Amino acid sequence: MAAAARDGLDDESLQELRSQATRLLLKEDWAGYIGACSRIVDGAATDRRVLCSALAHRADARARLGDWPGALADCDSALAADPTHPAALLAKGALLRGLGRYAPAADCFRAALPAGGGADEVRELLEQCRRLDAQARNGAVDLSDWVLAGFPGKCPDLAEHVGPVEVRRSAHGGRGVFAVKSVEAGGTLMICKAVAIGRGVIPDAADGGEKMVVWKDFVDKVLDAAEKCPRTASLIYNLSTGDEQDDELTVPDMALFKQLPEELGDGLAEGEGQDVLDVDRIMKVLDVNCLTEDAPSADLLGSSGVVNCGVGLWILPSLINHSCYPNARRTHVGDHAIVHASRDIKAGEEVTFPYFDVLMPVGKRREAARAWGFECRCDRCRFEAEDTVLKQELVRSENELVNGGDMGALVVRLEDKMRKSMVKERRKAFLRASFWSAYSALFDNGRLVRKWGRRVPSEAVIADSVASAVGGCESVLKAMLRGANDGNGCGNRLEVEDKVVRIGRATYGKVVKRQAMRALFKFTLDSDNNKSL
Repeated sequence: MAAAARDGLDDESLQELRSQATRLLLKEDWAGYIGACSRIVDGAATDRRVLCSALAHRADARARLGDWPGALADCDSALAADPTHPAALLAKGALLRGLGRYAPAADCFRAALPAGGGADEVRELLEQCRRLDAQARNGAVDLSDWVLAGFPGKCPDLAEHVGPVEVRRSAHGGRGVFAVKSVEAGGTLMICKAVAIGRGVIPDAADGGEKMVVWKDFVDKVLDAAEKCPRTASLIYNLSTGDEQDDELTVPDMALFKQLPEELGDGLAEGEGQDVLDVDRIMKVLDVNCLTEDAPSADLLGSSGVVNCGVGLWILPSLINHSCYPNARRTHVGDHAIVHASRDIKAGEEVTFPYFDVLMPVGKRREAARAWGFECRCDRCRFEAEDTVLKQELVRSENELVNGGDMGALVVRLEDKMRKSMVKERRKAFLRASFWSAYSALFDNGRLVRKWGRRVPSEAVIADSVASAVGGCESVLKAMLRGANDGNGCGNRLEVEDKVVRIGRATYGKVVKRQAMRALFKFTLDSDNNKSL
C-alpha cells in the first residue's frame, strides 16, 4: 500500500474509497461505482495489484451499463500492467462471452486457470465457451438432458448462429430470407438472441390493460438496448416501419447479422458519437416486426406454464415473410429463437413462417392476411382460390364448417371429390390442411369414426399429408402420434417410427436426441392442442 500512498492515496483514504465502492455495489448504483473505482485507479497508478483490481471491477460495472468498449479498454489496461491478473482475465472472458466471441473468451479463462482458487468454476466457463464457439459455427443444439430432467432451472445458454440463409429481394415484394443450400426438415437455419423480450402472466386473454403493461415494459427494454448499443440501433433501423414502398427497402449485408470474432474490432469504437435515437421510427418498427412466443409458428420450451404472454424482437427472424405453405418454425428457449426447417427446403427457396393459423380454409386465411395488411399469393392460396373444378365443393365445405353439421360427412365428400377429380397428392395435402378442423372433429369423435372411418384415410395418413403442406406443428404431431398408436394404415413399425420422428423434427427441430424427443411427444399428447410447452 506504500506505493498507493506515495501517489496520493494513503491506506486510510484507500480503505474509505473501497468502503464507498462496496456500498454503491450493494445498491447497484453502477454509475457511482464506476466513479469510486475511477478514483481508486487515479490514486493507485503505481500499485499494480490495486490498479488491476480496480480496473477489473470498473470493467464489470461498465458492462452492466452497456459500455462494452469502455469495459474492454479497462480489461486491456489491467492486462497490460499484469498479463496474468486473474480478475482482469475473468472479467475480459465474461465480456467477450457476452459479446458472442467465445474463442477469445476461452483463451482468457484458460489463462486464468493457473491462478488457483475457483479453478473448477473457471474450467466450467472454459468448457461452456468451447461448446458455444462450436455451436456458433455449426448451429448444433442438444437440449436432451434439460428436456429429460423436466426443464429444471434456467434455460441452457445458446450461441447465436446464422446458417445457410441470406436476405434477398422476394418475388412477392419487399425482402425475404432465402436458403442458400438445401436444408432437410428439422435442420437449423438460425439461432438468434432477442434484442428484448416482454413477458407476463395474463389469466384473462382479453385483458388489454395487462397486455399494455407487458408491451410498455418490452418497449422500454428495446429503447434501452438501442441507446446502449449503436450496432443494435443500426439493426433495428434496417427493419421495415410499414410505411416504405417495396423498392425502398434495402437488402442488408449478411455480415450485419454475424458476430464472428475476426469481423469485430477489439475497440468496438462504434459506441462513440452515437446519434439521438429515432424513437418514433423504432416504435413503428416494433409495430410490424415483433414476434410472439405463442404464435402458430412457435413452440416455447421450459416455461413450465408460468408465462402465457411473451413478445420480443428478434432481428433476422423478423425478416422472414408469411406463407400459408410455410417451411419454417421456431423454438423459443429463454431469450433465443431457434429457427428450423419445418419441411425440406430447396436451395434458393424462400424461408417462410405462418403469421396466423393456416389450418383453415382459404376464405378465412384471406381475412387473416388482410388484417395483417397483405395478400398471400403462395401456391396453396392460388390453387384453392383459382381451381374451377373444386371451387363449388370448397365453398360448400367452408360454409358447413362455419354453420356446423356432420364433419364426417364433409370429410368423406371432400375425399371422394379429390379422388374423382384426380387431385395430385400435394394439392390433397393443401385441402386437408384447409379443412383440418373437420378431420380433427372426425378423429376426435368415436361415434363419427365408427360411422365414417372406413371411408377415409387413417388419422396418421392424414397427419402425414397435412405436415407436407404446413410443416410440423403440435396439433398435426398429436394426430400423428395417436394414429401411430392405433397402427391403422401406417406401415410397419420402423416406417411408423420414422414418420413420427420426421414430424417431430419438423415441429421442434433437431434440438434433442430420440429419447428426449419421446419426452416431448409425451408432453404433446398430455397437453391441449394449443398449449405451448
